[in-house]
Amino acid sequence: MAGLRGLWDDVVPGAGALADELVGRYSEKGRVAYRERYLADVLTALESLEQLCTDPVAVRLAAWFHRAEHAKTNTAREDAEASAQLAEELLPTYGVTPVRTAEVARLVRLTGGDPTQGDGANADVLLDAVDAVLADSQYSTYASEVRRDTRFDAKARREQLQTMLASERIYRTQLAHERYDEAARANLTAELELLDQLTPPVWRGWQRTGLSVLAVLTAFLAFVAGAAAIGQPWRIPAFKSDPKRQAIVMAVLAAAAVAGLWWAVRRADRKARILTAVPAAIGLVCLAIVLLTVPPTTGASGVGQRVPLLVTVSVLLILASAAAFAATRFPPGVTRNRGQMLAAFAAVVAVVLVTLYVIDPLQRAYMFSANEHVEGDHPPANVDAASVVYGSDRMWTNTGRLDFGETVATAHGIAVARGRGTVEMLDPATGKSRWRYLRANTNDKPDLFVVDGGQKLLVRYDDFGYLVLDADTGKRTAGWHERTRDYDIDDNDPLITGKSVSKGSDKLYGTKLDGSNRWTYEPGRCTSISAEATTDMVVVHLGHSCGNLPDQLVGLDLKRGGKRWMRDGSLSDLTTVGGLVVGIEGSVQHPRQLTALDPHSGEVRWQSEIPQDWSCPVQIEPATNRVVLLSCLGAAERTTQTVVRFVDAANGQVVSTAQPSIPSGIRYAVTPSGRVFLMGNENACRIAKVVAGAPVEYVPLDPEVNCRAGVVAAGELILVSGRDSLIALR
Repeated sequence: MAGLRGLWDDVVPGAGALADELVGRYSEKGRVAYRERYLADVLTALESLEQLCTDPVAVRLAAWFHRAEHAKTNTAREDAEASAQLAEELLPTYGVTPVRTAEVARLVRLTGGDPTQGDGANADVLLDAVDAVLADSQYSTYASEVRRDTRFDAKARREQLQTMLASERIYRTQLAHERYDEAARANLTAELELLDQLTPPVWRGWQRTGLSVLAVLTAFLAFVAGAAAIGQPWRIPAFKSDPKRQAIVMAVLAAAAVAGLWWAVRRADRKARILTAVPAAIGLVCLAIVLLTVPPTTGASGVGQRVPLLVTVSVLLILASAAAFAATRFPPGVTRNRGQMLAAFAAVVAVVLVTLYVIDPLQRAYMFSANEHVEGDHPPANVDAASVVYGSDRMWTNTGRLDFGETVATAHGIAVARGRGTVEMLDPATGKSRWRYLRANTNDKPDLFVVDGGQKLLVRYDDFGYLVLDADTGKRTAGWHERTRDYDIDDNDPLITGKSVSKGSDKLYGTKLDGSNRWTYEPGRCTSISAEATTDMVVVHLGHSCGNLPDQLVGLDLKRGGKRWMRDGSLSDLTTVGGLVVGIEGSVQHPRQLTALDPHSGEVRWQSEIPQDWSCPVQIEPATNRVVLLSCLGAAERTTQTVVRFVDAANGQVVSTAQPSIPSGIRYAVTPSGRVFLMGNENACRIAKVVAGAPVEYVPLDPEVNCRAGVVAAGELILVSGRDSLIALR
């Protein structure tokens, strides 16, 4: 303090008390920066520079006052303003003239960076003396004290340093430039490098933060999957003897991995890196055990949900371990910044998206493929077999328990839907099984549709949707997404699907064999849809349930779904025959006429009246170049009689009408060639064979035939059901 007092040198004669007060201010115990040594360095530098100024006394007084007032919460400008006001208050009491007092205050304000205070020789000398500290050999200590003792803005200081280093001259006077510039630039460069470490940029540390969050969340997801696996079966059907300890152990290990990785990712030492490898080792061992013990899939049993869940646990532990190890390779961040927060948020989003769109679909796909089984060597099929229907003669009998139901003819045989998720392909000539497709994870009896010209079989299960089988081999070629489970098949070949909704408009899709949609048609709210497709067009019936709009018919392009035409009108039971779309005009209870539309223009090609005495709903069946209509005559149910009419598809002319003595309401079959078979069971089981322009033939059947099961046409082959078998009539 005595040394600093000696530098006063009677700047203001008789103002020793002022000097003592100023020295006391720079010696306050609360100060870390701007203490006696700092002021001494400024005054020492000023001694060699004051010869360049116009008022050395004012400059020296400004040097003494420029940090007389200092508070840790103040900025440099706030300190300078308070110090200037102190000078304006004290100097006049010691006889300093107002002009000099004003100059001192101006210069003090300049040291705080106030650009409104002008410049000049006095300012240049004072500022160069103040900045001489930048070239001091102990500058790093001074800079550290400033950071601790001021309201320090690292970003602003970094920008200030970059501006100073980019400028041609740091110092204003030539003397200071020559004396201090080189050392000052070296010190400022070192400070800038230090600030880059102490105050990271916006994105610094984002890699470690993102990887750390990713590791911990992935491990937690592994724990959730492990806990879920405990309650799931190991195989289908589930056995009480299947142990759960494997799932319990993996869930516990995953929980331990969460805690261990949380500790490891916050460190960067060798011990942390070693710990991050432990979950990967656990995951690899568990994965090997699960894969080696996966239960086999047969027609009677399959893989349970616990298997893919435990595989998921193993893989997630490996991924979490890898992410944690990578995180420890980056230096830990000093402070949180925007980049780290965004990286953490991105990691959370990534885990959620991967769970929803990768892990869950992969598990479903695994369960889909792991629980299917194909039997048989699929020998070549004789697809030209046809039934003449002589009577009790059988072409073949397919033995075994039969759930007689969905049966369709393909280009490679007759596909029959069995119970417990089974589809069987039979040789039409022999009835022998070519292949059987079985699913272990469902008991549903599937629905069958022929697609791709009979080369493929579309199979629908209520619990998980559609799949496509090769009709020749039984191998699955596609599995539709589960979201298509509630789709309806409006036309199977070409494939048009629809979706009914409770609110708004039903939807119509041009669907590919892989389940994806080429186009979507959505006409608007309060609209129901039914459709029928030809080789290049789709005719859509729109039923409006609200507003005053009438029902409409729309023609859509099959490939792109573009609208070609629209007209008012209502047709039900749309059917494609001979390149035309045929439907019934009128209500179900009161059909008026059969109408055929040109699918390309919507024009009516022909209409055929429906007799008013037909008392049952009219059924339409296509048969090559004819339309077959089935209904009944009679006013009372006990007296109703079936009526069959053949209509020429080219012009709508009635070819013939037959009234077989078979009560209405029983099952019938129509072959592609136009033969109609109706099954009756009045006194004995028999079939009525109706052909256009020919008398009705009645053929008695074997007593073992179950007439109530009905009759099915699989191509030109006529199938009936026995007590426990499927019978093809000769």
